[in-house]
Amino acid sequence: MVAFFERRTNEHIARVRRCLAIMATVTRYGDELSERATRHDASKFGPEERTPYIWLTEFHRCRRNGETFEYPKGMEDRVRAAIDHHMTTNRHHPDFHADPNDMTDVDLIEMVCDWTAMSQEFGQDGGSARGWADKTIGHLHLNETRRNFVYATIELLDSKLKTDG
Repeated sequence: MVAFFERRTNEHIARVRRCLAIMATVTRYGDELSERATRHDASKFGPEERTPYIWLTEFHRCRRNGETFEYPKGMEDRVRAAIDHHMTTNRHHPDFHADPNDMTDVDLIEMVCDWTAMSQEFGQDGGSARGWADKTIGHLHLNETRRNFVYATIELLDSKLKTDG
């Protein structure tokens, strides 16, 4: 379980880093995006999140494989607290901000890279964040300018991923 969490999380981070590296070369935010790549999801390995995220990762692995799963007593509350900690500690999550429209361009680019990495992992939408955006963006209450920025970022990243292989 621990080995699967570490492998899966490190593979996710590597996919996000690859996307951030691409976006660093095609936007004016190269240095900031490169810095984000060095610390994306690092909190998952910290004391507030590591153990609960090991269990959460196992929950999702079992669910995807149709296996039964039950959290140990008290772990479900710890998982909820860890998710809350993660969302409010990392700028690429809208919950970090009092208003998602306060997310910077760099925050939004990292969010798109995160969504892209998840889509790639699960083989969804050809590895594009578009499906994640379509499902999520309405709940975020982003204004039209921020929404347009997200979709333009997805289009740019998708095109670079296709041409860069």
